[in-house]
Amino acid sequence: MRFGNVRTRKPGNANPITMGIIFAVIGGAIFIFFALPPLQYAATSKNWPSVPGTITKSEVQVFKRDGNTHYQPDIAYSYTVEGKKYTAYKITVGDGSLDNNVSKAKRLQSEYPAGKEVDVYYDPDLPESAVLQPGTKSGDLMLAGISALFFFIGLLAVYQGVKAKRRAAEAKNASSMT
Repeated sequence: MRFGNVRTRKPGNANPITMGIIFAVIGGAIFIFFALPPLQYAATSKNWPSVPGTITKSEVQVFKRDGNTHYQPDIAYSYTVEGKKYTAYKITVGDGSLDNNVSKAKRLQSEYPAGKEVDVYYDPDLPESAVLQPGTKSGDLMLAGISALFFFIGLLAVYQGVKAKRRAAEAKNASSMT
């Protein structure tokens, strides 16, 4: 199956309506299937119950990848829910990405030193899933923002394409009447 006609298949002559639909569908699908569920989960974490916990490990891990040095806080904590003891490692919902900022990793390490008593927020439906800082963070919004941008660029391209087709049709009608 081929899209468009001979003129629109040439490089630089893509149909803006088709391209807009493709952008909007891709952006919308990424948002719905990949960006929205983690955002919703992070948002619900604000309502999770909390229990006292203790930091059991507080280090900074150093990784070399692709010639770059990355730093990640390695924070572990224990907590008890309904008599069962758990250990978790997440500071925020969805964290775990490597960073090349050593000061950020060291700041989190100093904020959560080993032995410190902390509030642990846990998912009541899955008590082994816990965080120290509930809620959404700015990094959580990046994928949602990029996918929404794709969606709106697609809608704009469709709008501009329809508008251009209308103008061309009106110009054609006007020239045929004279």
